Amino acid sequence: MKGSFIMLLLFLPLLANAELVVVTGSNTEFSTLTETEVRQIFSGQLKTVGGKRVQPLDLPVRSKDRESFYIKLMGRSPEQMRAYWTRLIFTGQGKPPREVSNIQELATLINSGDYIGYLQADAVPDNVQVLYRMQ
Repeated sequence: MKGSFIMLLLFLPLLANAELVVVTGSNTEFSTLTETEVRQIFSGQLKTVGGKRVQPLDLPVRSKDRESFYIKLMGRSPEQMRAYWTRLIFTGQGKPPREVSNIQELATLINSGDYIGYLQADAVPDNVQVLYRMQ
């Protein structure tokens, strides 16, 4: 109990960051995602939406937005997510989202294929579509 409280205090500053949104290319056939769908996509449980294949993209490991995204969405730290993916890779049950080096790479990939990613709402380029806004 005490450890959980300390973890919460450590992560509170992350929760105060700018709003994060999940985005895709402007030519995507679907226009929204539910929180459950986003959670399933970024945990490897959902591979298609509306009959279209989707591939998640992750920001760099040390990105505060990545840390905030996984804490808010999954309730897990990046280290816990890394352990999760290690188990899935070892058992052949999945592979983690592709890691990009920066927001520009994320925007380029999103518009060139079936990718989805996340970024701060105030950094959304004109040529992408917002699918989900994190609460």
